[in-house]
Amino acid sequence: MMKFKQALAASIVLFYVAANAHAFPKIPTYLVDGYKNNKDYKPFLETVEGLKSKCDVCHKPGADKKAKGHGLNDFGTAYHDRFDHKGFQTADKAMKTDEAMKIFKDAWEKSIVEKNADGKVYGDLIKEGKLPGKND
Repeated sequence: MMKFKQALAASIVLFYVAANAHAFPKIPTYLVDGYKNNKDYKPFLETVEGLKSKCDVCHKPGADKKAKGHGLNDFGTAYHDRFDHKGFQTADKAMKTDEAMKIFKDAWEKSIVEKNADGKVYGDLIKEGKLPGKND
C-alpha cells in the first residue's frame, strides 16, 4: 500500500509540474498565422522560418526562459510588457483562436512602433526582414 501511495503522489506531482510548466509555445504559430498574408511581413517570416528556434524572435538563443527576465531580448521585453498572458492562455486553452489572435496582435502592434536602444523602430526592422530584437 505504501508503494502505491508513493507512486500516486509522484504521479500527482509530475502531472502538476507538467501542467504548470508552460511557456507560450504557440506564440510563433500565432505570429506566422497572423501575418502570413501581409506582404510587408514576407521577408521577416522567411527569416523566422529559417531560425533554429522561432522563439529567438523574442528570446536570446540558448537563454534560460524560466530565469528572471525569461531570457528576453529587447524586443521580447517590449512585447512581454504589453502582452496579456493570462487572457491569451485562457483563450488558447479554450480554443478561442480568434480571441487569442487578437490578444497576440494587440501586443505585437503596440510593440513594433517602439524603438530599440539604437533608435530603430522594431517595425522597420521587421519590414527589412530582420529580427527586431538584439540577441547578443
